[in-house]
Amino acid sequence: MRDKSNPLALPEAAFRKRFRLSKCAFNYVLAELKFEGHLSTAVAPMIQLGATLSLSADFLIGICQSTICKIIKNVISEMETKLCPQFIKFVPDNLSECTKSFVEKYKIPGVIGCIDGTHFGLQKPTVNEHMFFNRKGYHSLNSMIICDHEYCILAIDSKCGGAAHDSSVGKHSVQRKFLEEQFNQNNFKNVWLLGDSGYPLEPWCLTSFRSPEEGSTQARFNEAHSKARCVVERTIGILKSIWKKGNNDKRSRYQS
Repeated sequence: MRDKSNPLALPEAAFRKRFRLSKCAFNYVLAELKFEGHLSTAVAPMIQLGATLSLSADFLIGICQSTICKIIKNVISEMETKLCPQFIKFVPDNLSECTKSFVEKYKIPGVIGCIDGTHFGLQKPTVNEHMFFNRKGYHSLNSMIICDHEYCILAIDSKCGGAAHDSSVGKHSVQRKFLEEQFNQNNFKNVWLLGDSGYPLEPWCLTSFRSPEEGSTQARFNEAHSKARCVVERTIGILKSIWKKGNNDKRSRYQS
């Protein structure tokens, strides 16, 4: 990819397979990002974006490791600053369709999203290594993800290393602080995130009952709760299937 080739010359199907975006979406992202410094003249912006997307989808690229590390750092930083605020928004009062869907499908009212944690594998860090070594025996980031009924990611928090428990990640997240403040101000009542047993039961987080009797009301609720929560597990699965570098067995050497 280091030559002067044009990725947009690929047929649409081949382009989507390699870059995981349509050509229209690729051009939109390219127009939103800024490419500055010597890299912008040494490597064309189109190639920088293409290389980042291609590597994230686990395709080999023809750029040396030191250069691609710098490219990825710049491109991902730009995406985080320019694109994430546009498309990843946790605004509970705009989630009426989400609550309606959960009531119709699972008979659980007031659900504004589902929450879960997932690990993104890393190469062994050189600083505070123990903070990233998770209980499954490898180094990672433990990321909290909140999604709606249509697999849209509403929030993601990847500040904690793999050694952190899901409950700890959630406890220190901006989203929990926001929900707590809104609850204390009586702005949000009877609205919930659905979480598994890794999260505490809170006025804004609904978890399942522990060890209910078979056939009881609590057991039936747990069944509905489990089915409803599957949406966040599928969301994480979709995310990792598209961007394969996020899989736990794909710990990239291209880190900065």
